[in-house]
Amino acid sequence: MINSEDTPSRKWQTAVPLLAVTAVMVIWAFFLRSEDLPFSLADLGDASLFDFFDPYVVGFAVQELLLPLVLLYLLSRTSLFRRIVTGTAVRQDEYRLLVVLSLIQLLVFAYRYALVEVMGDQVTLGVFVVIVAGLMGGWRAGLLLGVLTMFLSGLMDYLGWLEPGELLNWRDYFEYGALKNVTAVTAVWVGLAAGLAAEYLGDRRFNPKLTGLLAMLIVAFVELMMLVVSEYPPDILVRFLPVVLMAGAATAVFAIMAQNVREEARREEVETAQLELTQANLALAETELALTQAELRALHAQINPHFFFNTLNTIRYFIRTDPEMARDLLVKLSEIFQRAMSAGEFVPLRDEISYVEAYLALEKARLDERLTVHWTNLAPDLLDQPVPTLVLQPLVENAVIHGVSRTPEGGTVHILIDRAGDDLLAQVTDDGPGFDVADVSLFERLPEEVEVLAGKRPSIGLRNVDERLRKLYGDAYALTIDSEPGRGTRVMFKIPLE
Repeated sequence: MINSEDTPSRKWQTAVPLLAVTAVMVIWAFFLRSEDLPFSLADLGDASLFDFFDPYVVGFAVQELLLPLVLLYLLSRTSLFRRIVTGTAVRQDEYRLLVVLSLIQLLVFAYRYALVEVMGDQVTLGVFVVIVAGLMGGWRAGLLLGVLTMFLSGLMDYLGWLEPGELLNWRDYFEYGALKNVTAVTAVWVGLAAGLAAEYLGDRRFNPKLTGLLAMLIVAFVELMMLVVSEYPPDILVRFLPVVLMAGAATAVFAIMAQNVREEARREEVETAQLELTQANLALAETELALTQAELRALHAQINPHFFFNTLNTIRYFIRTDPEMARDLLVKLSEIFQRAMSAGEFVPLRDEISYVEAYLALEKARLDERLTVHWTNLAPDLLDQPVPTLVLQPLVENAVIHGVSRTPEGGTVHILIDRAGDDLLAQVTDDGPGFDVADVSLFERLPEEVEVLAGKRPSIGLRNVDERLRKLYGDAYALTIDSEPGRGTRVMFKIPLE
C-alpha cells in the first residue's frame, strides 16, 4: 500500500526509479525505431489545427472511456475502495484490488475489441485502468496491471494484423504483438510511472488537478514514444491532443470519486466520534445520576424530593435533545449535592448565593420562559458575611414551586439582599397565587412531613429555616411571611451582622 509519509528520502526513493524506467522506455523506443522505417514530419503536409483536434476522435475517446469509468464508479461504492483510498487497507486488500482491477481491465478490452469490430478503429491507449491501479495500489499494482495490459493490447493489435483464416502464432505474438509493440509495452511503463508518482505525491495523489495533470503527462509521453516508431506520424498527431486531454479528464473524474469517498469517510468518523462522545456523556450522566440516587436518602432533609425528581426529568429530556445542556445541568446538580453534603453550619453569603444560582439554573431549565429571576444586591460588601447553611435556598424553592410553577403563565422571583441597620436582610418575593397567612401556620407541621397539606403554604423547608433562625438568633429573627390570595408572597429574614 502507498505510504503517505512525506519525507525527502521517500521522494528520492520514488523519483530516481521513475527517471530510470523512463530512460529505459526511451531507449527501447529508439531501439525499435532503428529496426523499422523512420518517420518524417514532412508527411504532415498542410494539416490545420482542426486536424489535430477532431471532434470525431473526442467522441470516440469518450465512448472507449465510458465503460471503465462506470465500472470504477461501482467499485468506489465498495468497502474495499474505501479502505484503499482512506489508508486503512490490510495486506489482503492489495490482492483483492489487483483481482478486481484485472477483471475490470479484461471487461474493458473485451469492450474495446467489440468497438474495433464495429468501428474498425481504436483511439485511446487502454491504459486508463493501469493509471488507476498505480494511483490506488502503488507501483506494484501498476506494474502487474501494466503487464496484463501489455499482453491484452498486444493480442488486440496482433489479431488485427492477421489475415482471414490465418492462425495465431504465439512466437510472433510475443515478439511483435507485445515486446516490439510500443503501444503494448508502454503499458508496463505507465503502471510503474503512475505508481511511483502516486507514492511521490502521497495523500495528494487523489487531488483531481494533480492527478489529471499526471495522467496527461503519462499519456503524452506514451504518444511521443509511439510517434518515435511510427511509420506515419499524422495518425498519431491527429489523436494526440484528444487522447491526452480525455485521459486527464477521465483520471480527474476518478480522483473526484476517491476524494468524495474520503470526505464521506471523514464525515462518518466525525459523526462516530460525536456519537461516542454523546454516549460517553450519557454514561457519565447515568453514573452521576446513580451516585446521586444512592445518596438521596442521606440528603432528603436538605433537598426537596420533588425538586430532585423534576430535575432528573429535565436532565433526562436534555440528554435526548441537548447532551451538552444535560451535562451542564448535571454539573449544577452535583454542585448542589456537594454543598448539601460538605457545607458546615455556616458559609459565606457568596457561597449561599452561588448555591441558589445553581438551584435556579436547574429550575430555569425545567420551566424555561415561565420563570423569571431578578437579583438585587444592595450590600455587596456583605458577601463574606457568615450565614446559616441552606438558609436562602428553601425560600427561593418555595417561591418557585408554590408560586411561579402553580400558574400556567409562570411568574417572577425577586431576590433582595440588603443591609437593615446592624442586620443582613434577605427577601424573596414571587407574584404567584399567594395564600391566606391566617389559614396556615409555620408551627402546625410535624417534622416528618415533606409536602404541603392540601395545597396550602408554606412548605416544610420554610419551617426548618424558621426553627434554625430562632435557635441561632432568637425569636426576633424568625421568618416573616407576607401573602394574600392573588397577590403573591414575600418571605424575608434577618441575620445579625458580626
